[in-house]
Amino acid sequence: MSVNAGKNVTASRLGLGALLLLGIFAWAPALFPGYWQTLQGFVPVFNVGQYTPVAGIAVAPDLWRGAGSATNLLTQPWTILGFTPAAAVRMAYILAFMIGSCALYAWLRPIFGDRAAGLAGLVYILQPIFLTTVYLRGSLADALVLAWLPLAFAGLGSSSRQRGLDGAAVAVIAIIALWRTQAGLAALASVLLLAYALFVERHWIPVLVTITAGAAAAVTLLPFWSLSAQAPAVFADHFVYLYQFFDVRRLNAPSVAGWQDGYPFQLGFAVLAYGALALWGWMMSGRRRLASYQARLLGLAFGGGLLLIALSLGWSAGLWRLSGADQLLTYPWQLLLLAAPLLALAAGCLPVLLPELAAPPYWTVLVAVVVLAGYPYLLPTYTPVPPPARPLALLGANQLAILSAQLDEADGSTALDITWQVLQPLASDDNNIFFQAISDEGGDEQVVAQLDTQPLPADRPATSWQPGEIISGRYVLDLPAAPDDAKLRYYFGLYDWRSGRRLPVDGGIDDKLVLYGE
Repeated sequence: MSVNAGKNVTASRLGLGALLLLGIFAWAPALFPGYWQTLQGFVPVFNVGQYTPVAGIAVAPDLWRGAGSATNLLTQPWTILGFTPAAAVRMAYILAFMIGSCALYAWLRPIFGDRAAGLAGLVYILQPIFLTTVYLRGSLADALVLAWLPLAFAGLGSSSRQRGLDGAAVAVIAIIALWRTQAGLAALASVLLLAYALFVERHWIPVLVTITAGAAAAVTLLPFWSLSAQAPAVFADHFVYLYQFFDVRRLNAPSVAGWQDGYPFQLGFAVLAYGALALWGWMMSGRRRLASYQARLLGLAFGGGLLLIALSLGWSAGLWRLSGADQLLTYPWQLLLLAAPLLALAAGCLPVLLPELAAPPYWTVLVAVVVLAGYPYLLPTYTPVPPPARPLALLGANQLAILSAQLDEADGSTALDITWQVLQPLASDDNNIFFQAISDEGGDEQVVAQLDTQPLPADRPATSWQPGEIISGRYVLDLPAAPDDAKLRYYFGLYDWRSGRRLPVDGGIDDKLVLYGE
């Protein structure tokens, strides 16, 4: 199946060595102390150790759009070893990088050789879509989709070439893990895997494995199909503009580099430049050197990758609506996750399609450029606030997570130091905080002191709060004289000052956070 350029490097391990060594750049930030600020906040941390079918802490449970039970598959070993939930999530991200890159290498090495496979693996984990899924969006479920999908490709390819059970078993495990991680993306990924089995492998074993594993996984989820919630965003409002794939302006300025989602959509220099050169090399002379199997795989990479990108653009809105597929995802641009391994494959084949670039000096330059191009996406913003295992309370419709609340009672006053994280932006600036001291003296509940004010200074209205942002406030109550043995409790919450309606707490269990003094 390999062309001559591939055969010359198949026995080498240079590509694998570079992938294992330089891949550290992708996951090294996850080893730094603390946790980074992401658009999903600490939600992955809150759901560690939850064995429910779909994550339900700080998010509305939703089978298709939500994070399934397998999302914590890679966190469980670390929690068993005594790691904190935050550390377990960081280790799971590291494993996602490793599994995804090594699986892509294992898939492509027998086909295109060591150096092409190693380059593709590096391009894959240093793509903007992979790095920002971890360090900007902070979605553990989406990161694991990026791990399981190449593993499924590798297993299907092996089951076809080797005619053995090992590859089929790997593919089955990966496909089931996809479905149990994020069912909506898995349904679309299964279509992609079936296209690969039919168009590229052209053998009944990978076709049967794909259909059987996907159907079995879907059947296991039948009892939970009723787990649905209102979409957290209007799907049609989040299509990508074409120019955003080529926008190379600063990543850390969401209003410039991203869009209304505060999320960048650059495909990255390596994918764009290497992919374009690979396509040119294939069209000019590579077709004469490629075996038919390789040509079919490259055809899927270029054609499938471009199709998935096109379906994230606004012109495809009608297709999404008519097919009902918009019920599977939160955002149409999540399709870029499925395109990522195909785009990495196309870029990684550059040394095969232009054999001169397979020489060690040129190949080393290609690898170095990939690492340098990924550097701007390796600068997460770390927060000094340690993620708690669980939020103290949730306000609104999972809009604010109270991380900590500390009362400081002194003669004549009580101060509340409270920290919360924004999970979803508030719709208006009409919310005030209330902080009350309550006495039960005489058997009746009495408000002995109360503070009503804007949560933050006027220059920080609620509509300016960004998802993932951590906000701290200090609120002081002046208390009247009270007997020394008087015990007070305190109420804290937010309310709409126009209507007086309070934001629900913990899904409506209460309308206030109750705190007790000493």
